[in-house]
Amino acid sequence: MKGWLPSLRCVAGSTTTELALLAPVILLFMIGTIEVSRLVWTKQTLDDVAYSTARCMAVSGSCATSGTQKSYAVARAAGYGITIANNTVTPAAAVNCRGFPNSSRITIIVPTGSVLRGFVPALPTSLRSEACFPQL
Repeated sequence: MKGWLPSLRCVAGSTTTELALLAPVILLFMIGTIEVSRLVWTKQTLDDVAYSTARCMAVSGSCATSGTQKSYAVARAAGYGITIANNTVTPAAAVNCRGFPNSSRITIIVPTGSVLRGFVPALPTSLRSEACFPQL
């Protein structure tokens, strides 16, 4: 029994073992923080693009047709570094939007990808932004 007791006090390699156990957890938290921050930033940016496009529809003649409205939204998103397609933008003019009659509404639905989708299935597969602006 006396020969077995000193091996319990041996700490050689304990730092390596602790690192091997904690490194995957720390790495997952770091990547998770980056991914969630990226999704929040993208959502906020899409909200701004939708609002700007709805406002352009309501107050500017340069956004008079559906094609120019979609092009405006795509160009505005590209200015922020986000690529969206024309078919992800849905404009609607003169609609009742959130209790405001005769409003312009823009809906943008963009699919998202994430490296953590396999680990965190609760991450959204798409981001949806909708904005309204009353016709002036």
